[in-house]
Amino acid sequence: MSEWRIKKHPILSIPKRKKIGFYWNNQKLLAYEGEMISSALFANGIHVFGHHVKDHSAQGIFCANGQCAQCTVMANGIPVKSCMTKVEENMIVESLEGLPELPMAVSNFRLSGSKEIRTDVLIIGGGPAGLSAALQLGEKGIKTLIVDDKDRLGGKLVLQTHKFFGSIDDCYAGTRGIDIAKIIENELQQYTSVKVWLNSIALYVFSDKKVGIVRNGKNYSIVKPKVILNAAGAREKSLVFPGNTLPGVYGAGAFQTLVNRDLVKPTE
Repeated sequence: MSEWRIKKHPILSIPKRKKIGFYWNNQKLLAYEGEMISSALFANGIHVFGHHVKDHSAQGIFCANGQCAQCTVMANGIPVKSCMTKVEENMIVESLEGLPELPMAVSNFRLSGSKEIRTDVLIIGGGPAGLSAALQLGEKGIKTLIVDDKDRLGGKLVLQTHKFFGSIDDCYAGTRGIDIAKIIENELQQYTSVKVWLNSIALYVFSDKKVGIVRNGKNYSIVKPKVILNAAGAREKSLVFPGNTLPGVYGAGAFQTLVNRDLVKPTE
């Protein structure tokens, strides 16, 4: 497992993490507790996660942000995006060959309470834009809920180890992105009118502006905001050329995710 792990990073310290075992196509491998399946596979030198249903071309990660679905695998019999699903002890992970059989639709969600959750503003996305908006709303004492599908705030900031340039007042020039995320998060904590839901996905925006949100993959809530602010972030732009979907063709965000978040080498 260690061959593809980054043992020394020029900026980040290497934390101690618990090792766990999981299975990839009947082969037992090691991973770190809490990391995504995709990074656990990369750490073991596995870059091909399956093959396309039409031309059987190899598939792997492209965005590493849950947007493109190229990294889909079977985890305990269920098709999942490997870059958004944490590996678990003894999890059975299999490559996706063509189209999988969908499991029987059984809801694992629990309705959180019988009443709707009301807020003045719902911000979907906890990246730089969403956090900046939340700070402004917090200063005014406006009741705000900010939701993000990751386990920490900051969006792409948590992947960026370079120092920003420009104006200190406007964008924290001279400060690394990873540190900017911590600064803004700490500033946000002083505002009691702002609540944060992490590991939360806004699934639906209904015609009456109510929003269905799943927290931690289990609890389902209905939120009724007066205003919805969509700050869901940027998407990797996929250029079309022969072989553009093959493993080894990454978006910049995927490269940053592997190197600066998961401490895994994208290539030799």
